[in-house]
Amino acid sequence: MGTINKKNSRDKLTLRYILRWFSPRWFIFVMGTGALANICQILAGKPTGILHNVAGLFLMTALLVFPIALFFTVFRFFVGLDCILKEWRHSSLIQFYSTISIAAAICATGLLNISISFIPKSTAYVSAVVFWWIACLIGIFFIFLTPYKVITGNHAEPRRALGFWFLPPVGLFVLVFAGNFLAMHMRNMEYLYALLFFNALVLGIAIAVTVIVYTIFMFRGLFYNFPRKDVAPSFMIGVAPVGVSIIAINTILPAIKKAGISIIDLAILSPLVKIVSLLLWGFGLWWLIVAIAVIITYFVKQGVPVTLGYWAFIFPPAAYTIASLILAKALNLIFIKDIAIVLTVLLVVAWVINLILTIRGMIDRTIFDVSPTFKGDIPYL
Repeated sequence: MGTINKKNSRDKLTLRYILRWFSPRWFIFVMGTGALANICQILAGKPTGILHNVAGLFLMTALLVFPIALFFTVFRFFVGLDCILKEWRHSSLIQFYSTISIAAAICATGLLNISISFIPKSTAYVSAVVFWWIACLIGIFFIFLTPYKVITGNHAEPRRALGFWFLPPVGLFVLVFAGNFLAMHMRNMEYLYALLFFNALVLGIAIAVTVIVYTIFMFRGLFYNFPRKDVAPSFMIGVAPVGVSIIAINTILPAIKKAGISIIDLAILSPLVKIVSLLLWGFGLWWLIVAIAVIITYFVKQGVPVTLGYWAFIFPPAAYTIASLILAKALNLIFIKDIAIVLTVLLVVAWVINLILTIRGMIDRTIFDVSPTFKGDIPYL
């Protein structure tokens, strides 16, 4: 019976269906792959060696997949606009559109920090600027559209508050640290001041929205049954805001120093950032352990079907790993770096497994289907 159901499901996954329901969750692959590229480069510490080459390979993979995913996302507006509008009326599905911004900002960060031998520095910089603008425009658009649609759409219920709700504020944090790295390459001081002012505004929004979403998500987790097994990976996304916020507040310090802003005393701000980062890191470690325990429970009791949601196992802990490496260097804490190295090894193994499962899902077309949790909602919308 199970084989028959799978066959019937595959038969329904026609090319037209796949194109109309092409999911922005494909950008989560770019997010995780780009994050791994940055991890490897930080560990390499120089533009040569095996780790640097691995970082370059991950980055090129992310840069290759991003325009392909973006093409099919834009193509949907011509072949599946009604499907997009349905997703935008869904309080959870609309959250995935922020992954476009996150993926673009991660690509920009990689281009600025990882040198590729066959890409001139000037080309890498211009490409990073283009990616930053994509991240900026889409990220800002959805940080306003998403809460507006959730508030006015009569579709938001506590049970729908899943880990995906963290994606819009995560996009803002990633936009901030991509901008911080971009600022370090700027020569025009007026542009630098404008970018820092913009980053400060975005950082304020990201912090407030993240606190709100954490509150909502914890309320949902403590007082409602956990959702169906196909969205179990979403619990891991709660690690992402911790990682990206630590990266954002630490990378803004060198940009402020370069700008020479007199009203900000780095002698006071720098220790404060270190203390806040350490507190956040501890919270992130707690969430990571709880998330792993919850997900393992699902695998043991029910199993977790293979979907694009599996890539949520990569980016959030990868962001936390980058934050750990930055914090270990800032505080000279070797044990934090050791934890980051262990996480890196596990993430690379998980990335390979995910890639194999995704390719297999592409071959039998099951990876293109809408997750069961959301499929029941779509006809109603």
